[in-house]
Amino acid sequence: MDIGKEPLILELVTGLLFGLFAWKFGLDWALPAYCVLAVGLVGLSWIDLKTKRLPRQIIYITAAIGIPLLCIAALARHEPRRMWTMLLGAAIELAFMGIVYIASRGGMGDGDVRLSPLLGAYLGWLNPGFVAVGLFFGFLSGAIVGVSMMAAGKAGRKTAVPFGPFLALGTIVAIFVGQPVIDAFMRR
Repeated sequence: MDIGKEPLILELVTGLLFGLFAWKFGLDWALPAYCVLAVGLVGLSWIDLKTKRLPRQIIYITAAIGIPLLCIAALARHEPRRMWTMLLGAAIELAFMGIVYIASRGGMGDGDVRLSPLLGAYLGWLNPGFVAVGLFFGFLSGAIVGVSMMAAGKAGRKTAVPFGPFLALGTIVAIFVGQPVIDAFMRR
């Protein structure tokens, strides 16, 4: 029985993210929370690429499992302030994406806005400054792909491009390089 390429690719990407998060966090209480994020982001990105939708059920289930795990990790590490930085990160990303949504006049989907507090919470748990790094890399990767598609004649200015995968990519990049990027920016 052939299960097809897509499930295999999704499983490999999820496994890769699990491995990267295990390398980043080690046997830390935060690891299960970030593995939940990996599963959610892989599923959401795949669905968004296929349907141009980000199902709220997956966003909410990822949050319902992941956010309590982040709170447990904060308490287990004796760092309850992380719960506040998590809320701050969620608020920052939601406010930014809400402004972009309003300014885009329908150019950005409301699923991207719904996803933003989840991503901001995970980045804020690490450092609220990571939110800006995640958004920067998300918008940068989206712009690179969009411009490349236009240059190749596969898209125009009005072509709808699913943005959730780029937000997910920006978040993952920020998890790994957020602090060096912030440090480099602060040295200037």
